[in-house]
Amino acid sequence: MTSFWTGKKVAITGAAGFAGSHAVDLLVTYGAKVTAVDIPAKDWPNNLAHINKEDITFVPADLLTPEGAAAACRGQEVVLNLAARTGSIAYNAAHPGGVFRDNVLMSVNMLEAARLADVERFLAVSSSCVYPPNASVPTPETEGFDGDPEPANFGYGWAKRLLEIQAKTYAEEFGMAVAIVRPYNGYGPRDHFDPTVSHVIAALIQRAVDGENPVTVWGDGTQKRTFLHVRDFARGLILAAEKYPVCDPVNIGADEETTIADLAALILKLAGSRAELYFDTSKPGGQARRHSSTIKAKEKLGFAAEVSLVEGLTETIEWYRSTKT
Repeated sequence: MTSFWTGKKVAITGAAGFAGSHAVDLLVTYGAKVTAVDIPAKDWPNNLAHINKEDITFVPADLLTPEGAAAACRGQEVVLNLAARTGSIAYNAAHPGGVFRDNVLMSVNMLEAARLADVERFLAVSSSCVYPPNASVPTPETEGFDGDPEPANFGYGWAKRLLEIQAKTYAEEFGMAVAIVRPYNGYGPRDHFDPTVSHVIAALIQRAVDGENPVTVWGDGTQKRTFLHVRDFARGLILAAEKYPVCDPVNIGADEETTIADLAALILKLAGSRAELYFDTSKPGGQARRHSSTIKAKEKLGFAAEVSLVEGLTETIEWYRSTKT
């Protein structure tokens, strides 16, 4: 992998975010010439504070504008487009229009800017939210456009479907080399712990570590999920851009499945909390089961998740505690 990336000019949008900052970490170790793109900030972004400023170039850019997208793509050989507007189930359900609008605008602007800049390869980061609520389990990539996306993620899911359509049409007409990935349930250090936008693992860790009792869990706890540690997440994205830039979507996920109830109990145990669990069935719990088929990722990318759930949760709990000291 390192031979492909060594010396490559690579831009990562959303680079100051959760998955983006970990992708920056990996590409720096692979010897790439990394341009980290994110929204304008006065100071060096917190999630990139550990990186030597001589190892990357930070470009503040508003990707909702064509000018910002052009700045992100200018002079680049590879663009990994990780920028997105998304949040918890509740956030996405409450903001379907804004989530749809902003994600479509960013995708349209970035692919067009990459085309105009003659970028050699482009990674389009879609989502598991493209799948309908009645999808097969494990879910194959072929069901990505069956019916409508799950209702709570309707706007986000359709925005990501449109991204995939744009990528395929640009590849067909303009000959662009575009990889498409559909990540599943990422978690880990640098995740969003703001309760208004956080996903289930970050939300439960925050409640357990901060001493909530009982710890509230949305839904009845019977929902089943697989969770992908962010280092595996970032590695899968980078592998897709390197090995399979052919506009054929690939799930990036793990195979270790758990119920939300068991997940919550495990987080309490690892956090050393003696709190009770309260399952709030008035709140949405999402799909009954979300588990990706990982066959194509193994065949096309040589990718399989490596970080176990216990290992990843332990690390994430320790990281969250470190942010409070």
